[in-house]
Amino acid sequence: MGALRRFATFADQGVSSVSNFVAVAVAANVAGTGEFGQFSLAYAGLLLFLGAQRAFVGETLLVRYSRTGALNAQVIAASLGGSVLVAVPAALFLLGGAGLAEGQDALLWMIMALAAPFILLQDSLRYLFICQGLPARALAIDGLWAGLSIPAMLLAANAGWSLVPVLLWWIAGAVAALVVGLILARSVPAVIAGARWLWLNRDCAFRYLAEFAALNASSFAVLYLLVFPLGAAGVGALRAAQLLFSPLNTVFGAVKTAIIPELVRSRGTAAFRRRMLEASAVVCVLAVAWGAAVLLLPDAAGEFVLGDTWSNATELRWPYAVHYLAMVPYTIMLAYFRASEANRLSTLMRAVLAGLTLVLPLCFALTESVAATAWGFAGAVALASVCGLLSLVVRRRSRAEAATAQQVSSR
Repeated sequence: MGALRRFATFADQGVSSVSNFVAVAVAANVAGTGEFGQFSLAYAGLLLFLGAQRAFVGETLLVRYSRTGALNAQVIAASLGGSVLVAVPAALFLLGGAGLAEGQDALLWMIMALAAPFILLQDSLRYLFICQGLPARALAIDGLWAGLSIPAMLLAANAGWSLVPVLLWWIAGAVAALVVGLILARSVPAVIAGARWLWLNRDCAFRYLAEFAALNASSFAVLYLLVFPLGAAGVGALRAAQLLFSPLNTVFGAVKTAIIPELVRSRGTAAFRRRMLEASAVVCVLAVAWGAAVLLLPDAAGEFVLGDTWSNATELRWPYAVHYLAMVPYTIMLAYFRASEANRLSTLMRAVLAGLTLVLPLCFALTESVAATAWGFAGAVALASVCGLLSLVVRRRSRAEAATAQQVSSR
């Protein structure tokens, strides 16, 4: 049963990623260069708040409510109310973008602002179903969204529709998925209770949000700062090489989402260790296999995927292969820290990664070498993983010493 739940969670993550990829690809095909640039900015803002909600609400659900019976009707309604509260600043941010834009661009930002509450609430339902041990329901609503929106968007694009009506089909799919999800959950958002729920879980929720914000701020900041020593072409090469390994980001996210509830349910039992070993093996095999595939990618295939940027990105494959291999222990330890509610250790590891991501690539970029900069990113992940491992060893040793001292004093 546990294996089926993990498989359903993996499948759900894959369907969600494919749906979003298709939405962006269709938008790129129907929009002009400037219009797609505006869409990209608005979409990036939406994803920023979606990631914040996953840290603020979703991860709190996974850690605190994955045990059987922990989720009742009041908690479900309150957590959905918490998502509504997160959706408010998301919509206001996007409306602010509409105020700064003009004409058709302003309408585009307004539509994304309209979509934000539906998309954030639908994503929150996914986490609720996973916490309940019902990831097939999360897969069902994501599948409904993809099944409705992707064919409609493709048909609209083929008929020559503009970007705005094409995006309305994407939003319609999200609304349909949300309605079905609420019916399956037998709940509606309770906003006042949501504020109370967030406050009661503030030790987790605000910590996870701060970790997310710090890590994302450093990642975005370093890309803009790298333009000065490397130029736009150098940063473009880094992003292109990262794109080759981007499916592993989906894998890491899916593994973490799938394994944390299983670890929480098995905490304190022999199954906990087995789940950790299984997850480690799966992530390691996938990272090695995909890394090898990218390293062996023929030039013709690379040029098909990246176009002219392939010539600049090809030498960056080795550092990024090491980067994503170092993400294996990082991801597993983060899942362990979350499931064990070792919040200080997860904050420490992610803070180290945020700081090193900002410092190491910039230091390596002073050589004006794009490859050296890529090794800086890899080094940041590797050192953060080492820091997490050392903090875990220290924690276990201190606990062992405390247990020994307690035994001695009780004699």
